[in-house]
Amino acid sequence: MLTLAMLAITGLAGVAPASAQTPPELPAPASSAAEVLGASAEGAPVRVWNRTVVTLYAPFHGISPADRARSAGERIEGVIDKLKPTDIYTSWVESGSEQGVLVHGGNLMLFGLLPGDVEGGDRAALERAANQAVQVLRETVRERDASREPGLLLRGVGLSVLASVVLFALCWALMRVDRMLQRRLIAITHARLQLNIAGFDLRPLIWTLLRRLASLVRVAAMLFLGYLWLSFVLRQFPYTSPWGEVLGQYLVNTALDLGMGLVNQLPNLLTLVVIFLVTRGVVRLIGAWFRAVEAGTVTVGWLEAPTAVVTRRLVSALIWLFALIVAYPYIPGSNSDAFKGVTVFLGVMLSLGSAGIVNQVMSGLVVLYSRAVRTGDWVHVGDYEGAVLELGALSMKLVTRTREEVSVPNSVLSSSPMRNFTRQSRQEGLLLTVTVSVGYDTPWRQVDALLELAAARTSYLLKEPRPFVLHTALADYYIVYQLNAATAYPAIHVETEAELNRHIVDAFNEFGVQVMSPHFRRQPEQKVWVPPERWYEAPAAPPPRPEEHAPSPSGGPPAG
Repeated sequence: MLTLAMLAITGLAGVAPASAQTPPELPAPASSAAEVLGASAEGAPVRVWNRTVVTLYAPFHGISPADRARSAGERIEGVIDKLKPTDIYTSWVESGSEQGVLVHGGNLMLFGLLPGDVEGGDRAALERAANQAVQVLRETVRERDASREPGLLLRGVGLSVLASVVLFALCWALMRVDRMLQRRLIAITHARLQLNIAGFDLRPLIWTLLRRLASLVRVAAMLFLGYLWLSFVLRQFPYTSPWGEVLGQYLVNTALDLGMGLVNQLPNLLTLVVIFLVTRGVVRLIGAWFRAVEAGTVTVGWLEAPTAVVTRRLVSALIWLFALIVAYPYIPGSNSDAFKGVTVFLGVMLSLGSAGIVNQVMSGLVVLYSRAVRTGDWVHVGDYEGAVLELGALSMKLVTRTREEVSVPNSVLSSSPMRNFTRQSRQEGLLLTVTVSVGYDTPWRQVDALLELAAARTSYLLKEPRPFVLHTALADYYIVYQLNAATAYPAIHVETEAELNRHIVDAFNEFGVQVMSPHFRRQPEQKVWVPPERWYEAPAAPPPRPEEHAPSPSGGPPAG
């Protein structure tokens, strides 16, 4: 009887004859907690009807914990339908140096617990573990008996169907809310949101991001509801009830872990809030000063109003970047390997992909702070000439005389010569030059007077400073005259030069002076000129009234 009791402790009563004849080479019993935990740290659970009754850790005379647990599970499964909750009880046994607790099912010994199966290994710990196993077995017997009742099964099916209907209704409501929210986001994006960076409209990108975010929230909510539904349905049936409890406990544990993590991170979150508030206050204070410079209420010699706009944005970005560096250690999860890996990945992407962008931005800053150009200036860059529409972070936009919009990269601006027609013309105007070659047989004083007369007849040329003529060359057959006249409207200098050329031709023809352009191989016998009576030969038509040779108008240039 003592031998059978010890075999029952091992959980191998079904193979008693084989265990009774233990070969001499088997190791000695290992029932101490230290030896057992070293041999099998994970343990072998005894599972009955989808439930874990107890977990075994100790081997017994060379029999592993897994074999003990498998034999005990098979024995319990064989007799569980014949047992009643009151038939399950425990008893303490000792044999020499071996001791343990037996768990009985009626007259049958189901399994035993050794000191190595529990932490501590004393009698009190063994009996507590055995009593817990008995409670699990009794509850399992009760649930198996209840699962055979039709009323309980119908109740479970009914509650599951009701939960499914509720789940469907909630998912349908979430989809409706998602559609309504997306329509609302579209309206807000088109009506109120204005995001334009470096000439790019970011509203479609923001709209797509918000739409995806709303869809992601909807999917997450539906998955959460599905998780709750599955846990509830599984708990309605005795066999699957442990699965439902595990799902529910996992959700509760996750919520508790998140809550505890939030509580533990409260000091860091408060620090982040303080950093954010201080940074925002500093940015607002500095921004107010820069806006005063932009408005002209504050005058600083080293900073102009157009430059103050970009400087304010640049300083604000640097302050926020510094605040982010200071706040980085306080961000929850910043010390985790995943967070560090993501930051390294983003850093590599930015360093590899933003080299060209950084070059453009730095070139734009060089152009801006060198004060070479401002918005509204009329400039000539490369093959393009036009008014500066916008100075962006990556390029400068020009509107040409032919109403074409041209984007010039900032790197081109910093590496190519740029002619600014407006910068120096605000005080004395832009100086226009026209070159005419006239023969030596014409008095140079007459030619000077004719050129000055043509300048006086031309619109949008300034009276002060007065137009003047330079004799730039004494060629073989003619003298080269250069007329210099100033205009206050550089944007229409091409139209002004064209009008000035027309008046020069008219003045020379009016007074019978021959222009030596193009060149002549020999002096012609007669003058090459157009008398006034031939000025309006067909298909030209004379003007409806005589032209008024008025001085430069006081108003602005013509529209367009």
